[in-house]
Amino acid sequence: MKKTKAISWDLIDGINESARSCYPMEFLCLTRRNEGVVDEMLLIPGTVYGDSHGFLSMWMAPVDLSISGTAHSHPGYSNEPSDADIDFFSSWGGVHIITCQPYDRTSWKAYDSNGRELAPEMVD
Repeated sequence: MKKTKAISWDLIDGINESARSCYPMEFLCLTRRNEGVVDEMLLIPGTVYGDSHGFLSMWMAPVDLSISGTAHSHPGYSNEPSDADIDFFSSWGGVHIITCQPYDRTSWKAYDSNGRELAPEMVD
């Protein structure tokens, strides 16, 4: 399995812009790693955005070994994972990003598949 070395600031900016666009619904996507850097959003057809949940159709997701995890937003001011988030994390890779209001470079955190906070390197 390939290792994640860093997360791209461009990805964080894109996730935050998507979250602002979906507000007050939660935004949800998969993420892809290229050469060890998580730097791409994968928008899956049929994804449902709700006011307190998101639903991603596993049947519509690509078979892709470069999928590194997920990203989603919370419409409030907490970027801590819920129990449902942690259950979801275990199905999709090892790096999971949650952003919250005000949806900027300081309002997100990354977690592993067990819900433990990560401190990834950031790259431009």
